[in-house]
Amino acid sequence: MPSQAYQKLQQKIDNDQCVILDGGTATELQRVGLPDFRLSDKNLWGTWALYHAPHAVQEVHHRYLAAGADIITTNTWSIVNAPELETRMMAGSTQTSHWMDIARLGIRQARQAVAQAGQTGEVAVAFSLNGDVDSEQQRGTLELLTRIFEDEPPDLILMETLSLIRENLTFPAVELMLNTGLPVWL
Repeated sequence: MPSQAYQKLQQKIDNDQCVILDGGTATELQRVGLPDFRLSDKNLWGTWALYHAPHAVQEVHHRYLAAGADIITTNTWSIVNAPELETRMMAGSTQTSHWMDIARLGIRQARQAVAQAGQTGEVAVAFSLNGDVDSEQQRGTLELLTRIFEDEPPDLILMETLSLIRENLTFPAVELMLNTGLPVWL
């Protein structure tokens, strides 16, 4: 059964009302004072901040809630790239975070921001994924990701930027997300 927050979204849609999605978390991170992380790890884009500056991600969520967003997206857009990049990214670092813990953190942070704004059950949390799954390894990452959703489900899964349809990868990736039982937005 869809969460209370998702049911509120569905009511708005059914009543021809606008649903307001938060904006680009990664680009907003620079406005809250995070350095230009794109140069340090462009393949992780804003997800880099969950590893290195989660407080900045939380600040962005709070700003979007204050602006009236109906949906807060996790800062996990490029998480499917994380397993491949994690070893390189953590070289020389004392951090020991695993990408699955980072995915959980993304959900927790969004939920916490919604709760702190007093909007639990009103604002939905969307797990954000880059829709361009372009390798079997990334599809395997998505399979592991579904385990996280069993314990800490978002209200919906947002598969963004499906710019290329790869016959043997894109449709199975979408089907994998649909099999979680969570609403999937493309």
